[in-house]
Amino acid sequence: MPQELTFAISADYERATGGWVYNECLLDGLQRLGWRIHRLTLPAGFPSPSAAARNEAAALIRGIADGALVLVDQLCLGVLPEVAQAEAQRLRLVMIVHHPLALEDVRASAQSQVYAQSEREALRHVSAVIATSQNTARILVTDYGVAPERIIVAVPGADRAPLSSRCLSPGSSRPRTPEQAERWIPGTRPGMTATRKAKGSVLNLLSVGAVVPRKDHGTLVTALAPLRHLPWRLTIVGNTTRAPTHVVKLRTRIAASGLASRVSLAGELPARTLARLWQTADLYAASSRLEGFGMAIAEALAHGVPVITTHAGAVGTWIGNRGTLVVSNGNTAQLRAALALVLSHPTLHAELRRGAIARRRALATWEATAEAVDRRLLQL
Repeated sequence: MPQELTFAISADYERATGGWVYNECLLDGLQRLGWRIHRLTLPAGFPSPSAAARNEAAALIRGIADGALVLVDQLCLGVLPEVAQAEAQRLRLVMIVHHPLALEDVRASAQSQVYAQSEREALRHVSAVIATSQNTARILVTDYGVAPERIIVAVPGADRAPLSSRCLSPGSSRPRTPEQAERWIPGTRPGMTATRKAKGSVLNLLSVGAVVPRKDHGTLVTALAPLRHLPWRLTIVGNTTRAPTHVVKLRTRIAASGLASRVSLAGELPARTLARLWQTADLYAASSRLEGFGMAIAEALAHGVPVITTHAGAVGTWIGNRGTLVVSNGNTAQLRAALALVLSHPTLHAELRRGAIARRRALATWEATAEAVDRRLLQL
């Protein structure tokens, strides 16, 4: 008899997000391991459901057979602590946590406190928690009181992707190694001038992620503004409707920085279009304040594209320094220095690219993600 589980998710869970991709790839991997998946669609409106949506969701979960194993994304169960409490004795509840909902708003608002209290209570009643990184697991233990033995750490996989077709020729001036460059970034060094010769080659910078405050694209724009003399363009791919006021402010900052012709907010793109952007990407750049893992960064490495990023919570715990330069969150000066180094020195860019190509072979697979979850689910 195959193992069975029910996966519950809201009807309007955004498809072009790392959370949705993680859930779907995990379920696909579990199916390949012999699990039979029953899908339960909860009403729309999470993580801020109406009273009617809460009641409907509770009724749907109440209708699941006793003893069933039920996976629920945090966006739903995290704001239904009363449901978790009511169903904990008869269902084996497992919550998938990408990162705590309270951390979605970098300003620690009143709503963040509501989310924290709700999610902390819901987590008390689940049989297990799937965390997408060691960093998220640590937060669940220290800030949410989850016992370590109830946590299943299953990092996202990264499918081996076609290498980016872009490869720049080394310049005449040999730069520092990536490790030396990273140590130099926090300070300044007089005399470190641009060595990339104007040959008509423009470096394509790519950043993938919803345009929301947590992603902090504004820091990236501010860091790039003084580098207008260098040949680059930036495409930001991601939802522009979730935080419309924030998007307006970002567009205003781009225009005020004189970068309207250099920075493009492309919105969400079809998979084929994004694949073409990966193929022509020279450098991945991110300035996020927090990531549950950093799946877009892993995808960049899977394409052999070097990365400049902030620590961003979980990212700094796994990314290392092969093919990457990592700077402090919100530190515009460090980010600008890192960008200037790579944009100015073709040899450093080429060295980082070689590191990224080598690093892609060590990225986790979705098969390993599913196997990590499978082992623990069988114990519940």
